[in-house]
Amino acid sequence: MNDPVKATTHTAAAHMVVVLLATFDGSRYLRQQLDSIAAQSHRHWRLVVADDGSADDTLKIVQSFSELHPDRVTMVRGGPVGSARDNFFRLLRVAEPAPYYAFCDQDDVWSVDKLEHLVHRCRQIEALHHEKPCLVYSDLTVVDADLGLLNPSFMDQVRARPHDITYKTLLAENAIPGCAMLFNAALADVFRAREFDETGAIMHDWWIALLAATIGHISYVSTALVNYRQHATNTLGSVERSGFAFVLSKLLRGDRSAALKTYAQAAAFLGTYSDLLDPTVREEMGAFASLHDRNKFERIRLILKHGTLKQTVGRRAYQMLRA
Repeated sequence: MNDPVKATTHTAAAHMVVVLLATFDGSRYLRQQLDSIAAQSHRHWRLVVADDGSADDTLKIVQSFSELHPDRVTMVRGGPVGSARDNFFRLLRVAEPAPYYAFCDQDDVWSVDKLEHLVHRCRQIEALHHEKPCLVYSDLTVVDADLGLLNPSFMDQVRARPHDITYKTLLAENAIPGCAMLFNAALADVFRAREFDETGAIMHDWWIALLAATIGHISYVSTALVNYRQHATNTLGSVERSGFAFVLSKLLRGDRSAALKTYAQAAAFLGTYSDLLDPTVREEMGAFASLHDRNKFERIRLILKHGTLKQTVGRRAYQMLRA
């Protein structure tokens, strides 16, 4: 281990974070992300990487990083799975047991104290709730391809209200990027214990956030701990989710497919974890999942009755129009 700070085995075991990195043709930005992991003030981390069939120098970059940190990096073997969702799910299923896990995108850059902040908050929540499933996440700084500042707060840009995010809002939309998450072993264990058709999940982070919100606890750290890079294959449009222009563009170009996917995801989630859910949660999620087979009036009525709404007025208006 080539690290200046040595830890006792006991301390490392209690604070270890397994970082789950899914890669695909990421050579342009990957080195910066790996360097930001190596620079973490929280020294107790390991990295597990699963590549999805890269044709560029991604694997060479990972190999070089592994040689610098020989006791910390594991490559998952196996062929391409075809999507970031499936790759991250694979990582979570095969990663070694650890107290904490963090998803990692190949093109971002982490603040040096990201893991330190998130582990600290997660331990606070665990102490309050007796080691139950816990997910914590931070704000992000939105940057361009060269890390130039676009917006100091992702949450402000998408007009998310982190303290109002619940399983109800998460049924309708996800405002918790996976690259800003850290969650504990209790949550990971629930995920691993159930097999399900993963095509029912829209994205890995959305599914994990729903799981945390329904059976555990979610907490928000307002400090921006990730430089969330926007570039040619991750356009700024991915963080433009509010305002009149957004609603108009969705109305002109959109259809009901996105809404239908949220109903299908709710049905898949309910089919997987129904027995773990509080009866009220089960009822409300069941109502949302049933929207696929109801008429327009009934869809709107049930969304309003159960409060399974997106967070902003504009997004709610679009939700009603495309329900």
